[in-house]
This record gives sequence, C-alpha cells and structure tokens, in this order.
Amino acid sequence: MHSTACSASALNSTNSMSTSSPNTTDGLKMVHSNEDALNKIPLKSASGLDDEEKNGGEFTSDTAAAEEARREQMRANILKWMKKLTIVLICFIGVALITYVIISLCFSDWSKTSNAQSNNTSINNDTSFTLPSTYNSSLSPDDDSSSSSSSSKNGALASNSTSEGNGSLLATVATTTAATIATAGFGDSAAQPTNTYSATTTGAAPTTTTVDSVPGTPQTTVITAASGATTAKSSPAQPTRKALVLKDSPPLINDKFESKLGVYEQAAVCSDREVCSEIGSHMLDQKGSAVDAAIATLLCNGILTMHSMGIGGGMLMNIFLKDTQHAYSIDAREVAPFAAFQEMFDGKLELSLNGGLSIAVPGELMGYHRAHERFGKLPWKTLVEPSVKLCHEGFYLTHHQWNALNYRWHHMKNNTVLTDVFVNATTGQLFPVGTKIKPQKVLCSTYELLAENGPLDFYNGTLAQMVVEDLKDLGSTVTAYDLESYSADMVSSITMQLGDDILYAVPPISSGTVVANVLSILEGFNLTKADFVGAENQAKTLHRFAEALKYGFAKRWELGDLRFNDVRELVSRLTNPEYGMSIREKINDDKVHKAVFDYGAQFMGEDDAGTSHTVVLAPNGDAVSVTSSVNEYFGASQAGRRTGIVFNSAMNDFSVEGTSNSFGLPAAPSNFIDARKRPMSSMSPMILADRKGNVRLAFGAAGGSKIISSVVEVAARYLWFGQDIKSAIDAPRIHHQLVPNVLQYEFGRFSEEILTLLKQKGHELKPFKDIGSVVCAIAQNDTAIYANADYRKRGGVAGF
Repeated sequence: MHSTACSASALNSTNSMSTSSPNTTDGLKMVHSNEDALNKIPLKSASGLDDEEKNGGEFTSDTAAAEEARREQMRANILKWMKKLTIVLICFIGVALITYVIISLCFSDWSKTSNAQSNNTSINNDTSFTLPSTYNSSLSPDDDSSSSSSSSKNGALASNSTSEGNGSLLATVATTTAATIATAGFGDSAAQPTNTYSATTTGAAPTTTTVDSVPGTPQTTVITAASGATTAKSSPAQPTRKALVLKDSPPLINDKFESKLGVYEQAAVCSDREVCSEIGSHMLDQKGSAVDAAIATLLCNGILTMHSMGIGGGMLMNIFLKDTQHAYSIDAREVAPFAAFQEMFDGKLELSLNGGLSIAVPGELMGYHRAHERFGKLPWKTLVEPSVKLCHEGFYLTHHQWNALNYRWHHMKNNTVLTDVFVNATTGQLFPVGTKIKPQKVLCSTYELLAENGPLDFYNGTLAQMVVEDLKDLGSTVTAYDLESYSADMVSSITMQLGDDILYAVPPISSGTVVANVLSILEGFNLTKADFVGAENQAKTLHRFAEALKYGFAKRWELGDLRFNDVRELVSRLTNPEYGMSIREKINDDKVHKAVFDYGAQFMGEDDAGTSHTVVLAPNGDAVSVTSSVNEYFGASQAGRRTGIVFNSAMNDFSVEGTSNSFGLPAAPSNFIDARKRPMSSMSPMILADRKGNVRLAFGAAGGSKIISSVVEVAARYLWFGQDIKSAIDAPRIHHQLVPNVLQYEFGRFSEEILTLLKQKGHELKPFKDIGSVVCAIAQNDTAIYANADYRKRGGVAGF
C-alpha cells in the first residue's frame, strides 16, 4: 500500500513537471549575468524541486508524523527567540527611562542654580555691557500677534532687562510715572560723551538703585517698575511698557544750541522734532517695526514741520532687513500730472515755484501705504493717533520754521489757511519764535479721516474728493484721475562695497548713487585722523573732498527717472569701486582743473530745497532711512481750505528746455518735464551695514543739493577720521556742485590759513551763512547705539 502511494505520488509529480510551461520554469531560474556568488546557488523549479533533484536525485518523502514534528520544532524555536527579544527590549527601555530621569533631575537643578548665579553676577558686575538681543519681525501687515505674545529683550545692562509676559499686570496698573535715566561717566572718550535723557514708564512710583560706574562704563540708574517689587538682584523686573507723553517743548530763544547725542541700548529714532522721535520710539516699544516707527514719526513731522515736509509732498525710503540682509527702496516722489507738458513753464519759471501749477501729484501717503502693507506690524490707526492728538493740542514755533516763514511769506500771505495759523490777527505780524501754534481744525480732521479710512483715502476716497476741490481752487492741473492712478514703486536698493561693509542706496531719482560714487573716490585715499592735523593736511583733505564732489555732480545731471531714461549702465558705473579708483587718479592734490568740462560735465540741473530726514534703528536690527519733502519751504506756498494740507512745489525740480548757464551747459534732457514723470532729487537716504547684517550707520540729510556733500562729509568723518557721530555732524562743512564752479564753506568755521591754502590750489571761495544742510544719523558699534539730530535745525532723538 505504501509503495503504491509512493509510485502514484512520483507519477503525479512527473506528470506535473511534464505539463509545466518551459517558459515559467526558465523564468524562475533566470539569474544576473555577473559572477556573483549568489548566482551559483541552485534555484527552485516551478514544482518546488532543485536542479539536483530533477537530474535523477532520489527524493525521500517524510511521513506525516515526521512533518508535524519538524513544524512543532520550528514553532518552539520561534517562541524561544521571541522571548529573548522581548527581554532585551524590556531591559533597553528600562535603562533608557532610568537614564532620562537621572539626567532630567540633574539638569533641572543645575539650570535653577546657574540662572540665579547668572543674575547675581550680571547685577554685581559693574562693567557688564553687551549688545542687546534681537528678535525677528513678521513682514505681514496684519500680524499683530507680537503685541500679545510673550517675548523678551535684553538691555545692555543685565539689571535693566525686562520680560514681556503677564499682560494682566499691565492692565491693572494705571499710574504713569516719569523716571529720569542719566547716562554719564564715559571718561575722556570723545566717542561717548555724556548724555541725559528721559524715559516714561507705566507703573507705580519706581524705586531706583544706582550702579557705580567705572572708567569707560556709563553710569546707569536701575529702575524697579512696580510698587512692592523686589530689587533686580532677587527677582526679574515686572513687565512694563512706556506710556507715550505727547508734549512739544518750547524752543530755546537764544541763538546757542547744543544738539544731544542720544546713547541707547536697543533702538533709536532721529528726526526734525524730538516729540516726533518720541512717538517713533514708542511704536518700537510697542513691538512695532522700524517702518511703523518711521511712518508715525513722519506723520508727526508733517504737522510740526509742515514747512519742510508733509502729506502733500513726496518721499524716498530705504528699508534694511537684518534677517535677510536685503534692502528695499520705495520711490514715492511726486509725479507730473497728466496735463503737464515740456514747455509749460517757458518764459514763466516763477510759476514752477509758487502757486497751483507748481504742484505735482503727491506721493507721500502712497509711500506710507506700500511700506506699511509690506513691513508694518501695528494697525495703521495706531500710527496716526498720536499726531491727531498733537494737532489738536498745538506745537511751538521754532527758529527754523520762523525763518522759513519769513523767507517765503511774500508768497504765502494771501493764503488764509496759513495766515490764520502763523499771523497774529491783532498785530498783523508773524508770531514770534516760541509761540504755541494750533493748526487749523481742518488739518486735524484730515488726519482723523486718514486714521479711520487709511492712506488710500487720499487717492480714491472721501479725502480724495476734498483734495481735488482744494487743488482746483488753487489753480492746479492735478485731477482726481491723477490721484487715483498714482503708484509708488518698491524695488531692491542699490548696493556698493565700501571697505568691508555694504552701502545701500535708493536708485535714481535719488542721488544716492552720486553719494556712493563720491565715497568710492575718497575711500582710496586711505584717509585717517592724521589727514585733519595741521592746516596743510586739512587744506589737502578739503581739496580732495571738493574735487571728488565735482566729479560726482558732473554725472548727477545725467541721471533721471528710470521709467523715462535708461541710466542703468551709468548707475552701475557710479557704484563700481573700480570706477571710483579711475576718477581718483585724475585728482591733482596741488590744483584744480580749469574748466567744468574737465570733470565730465555735459548738462546742468536744478537745485532743490527744503526737506526733512528721519532715521530709525529697531531692536531687531532693521533700519529705515527716509527723506521727505514738499520741495521749497512751504511747498507751493499754498494750503487747501478743506484739508489744511500744504501742497508741494515739485514741478520746480524739473529742468526747463532751452535754458543754459554761464558756462554754456544746457539743461539736462533726462530731467525735462513729461506727464507722469518724477523729477530728479538730491535726496539720499543711506544705510551702511557690515557683512553680518549689523547696521553701522543709517543716515541722510535735508537741504537741497547740499544734501550730497553733507552726507559724504559726515560719513567720511565717522568712518575714517574716528569721530563720534555727533562730532561728525557738528563739524564745519564745505560744498561744491561743479556748477557754479565755486567752493562754498560755512562762514566763520575755517581758519584764514586753510582758506588761503585752498585759494592757492585754484578754488574760488564763497561763504554761506544759512544752515546749509541738516543731517540726521544713527550709528551703532559693539558698545551702544548713538543718535544725533543736526544742531543746525535743532532736531531731536529718542530711543531706549
């Protein structure tokens, strides 16, 4: 029976093999063509037999019992290995858990101990002075989470650190207390002079602890913000926010004025008015961005310094982001209306400076909109509200504003909006310096509309209708369509290597490329402090400055609106250090060139005038440098009776065809009038940062063509002559713009010996007694942030 079964089985197997597809069998036996050892292993056939078994090997069939025994043995082996694996896994997990617990306990105790020691060490170490930590700002204009999220900033002194956390504490504190922080004790260092500034905090009356100073370290008062709080040595300070106190200070009546060097730990703002700078600083303290602070500051200055700038004008903004080490430029300069044409001022140039025809389409608010939309963090209304309050409360008439009024009054005296503000109705005379001025209520109402409806309301909303009616009354050709179709451009800033740093400039129509070119020319002279020691060296250095400025201005008149002129090649050349080197080789230290053509001049241009510059450096390292203008003082000498807005006279910045100067240079075609065209400008908002993205200098100026020379001289003194930023701004200045071919100098600030040496080199000299140009700048080093507003306009700085 058994042999019969086996025979049957063998027969069945043989039949199965014979009926199998040869293709299937061959497919299962295929191997790779290489000689890998694995290819030499016999493969199973389709029937389950190996090659040897198919070639006559004897097949032995197991009994059912033997087959079952083998399966049982296999299951036993599998269970045995599973038990071993389970034991190993349990042991491994146990060891890991024990290790985790031990490490957690050890590091938890160490962290608590080290933090306490760190706090005590920082407080007791009087020489501890480090850079503030930075944080990243969101680019989203609608992201207000930063105002409620928990964050912290480290000040330069550990004892001044505050943490943002418990919002409920802020909600319950109602008392506002002003605390004065004195920073002094810099020894003999000229780079860090004594400075006193005020900080206002929200909280109960603070207790103070004075940290003793040592040579080279500023003496600082430590403030405990909340009543009943322990000192900083035993616990961190309670969360605080500065309360904004809006109060314009009356100007000093005497002629002597000393600008303040602001020394700060985390952030700074510089502008034409200190109260406006305080508003900008407050926005930064409220976790606003650098752009938020700049806009809030500008809106304030648009009221308090309406003779220099305002929402009826235009601006150029340079924005640097530390995180990306990239800068953006916003061109919101005024444009010629659609009705403008090239010959509109032929034979009547006066109309380009005063009255309705001198008004170009304002771009200021559109520029604010573009900047805030991309880089703002705080709500728009928050930026406007402080200025609305100041408008209703009024401000003090300053020396600079009174001089501007006196200079332009014969053009302004028939505009009742302006006379009602600045003229004493009883005497018929201008109010004296120091008088509290209150703008017309319509201007305050305009700002209220802007706060509620946003900046675009100026271009296509309720405010736009009022603006168009005002412009029509003043004889302007600017229409509703001009406003509605206006756009501000945002592009990447131009860059140039300056030493080991990167200089960022706004493209034309800005003159930032000219500033860059002049600095690249001067850089190769390897100037140091020694170049200003002695009359001979000073005269040689001033001569080099003048010659470099001549070459720069020769090319300025070839620049123009990029939409109408392809000046890309020229811009690339002016910002190339090698081009600067080639120009430097043409400068003769002993004499000037005889003709203006020797400097490459082909055209002449127009001088621009009154402007205002604002600079912001935020705690996260971002910076904004922005120049704003209405062109001449009080612009077109006209303000709208419905809006109270002072409108610009930007049409005067265009060149007029058919005119020439005494040197035979024709007007620059690149700057001729055309519909929707922007006129060339001297405005040069600049930012200088190192390779790590740390802003070294954010600077710019107001004052027409003297902007270029002033910005160059201040930067050179700070970067190469080792002067602190206040000394660099305070220093006497020269100016040369090639046409006219005259070296101008500040009256009474240069010795006769130096002036004589300059004459011997061939310069024709002419003193100027006006304020020339006004610089605003913020500088930063490893020690602190320094801000200074030019004493020439009596501006102000703020920060924390």
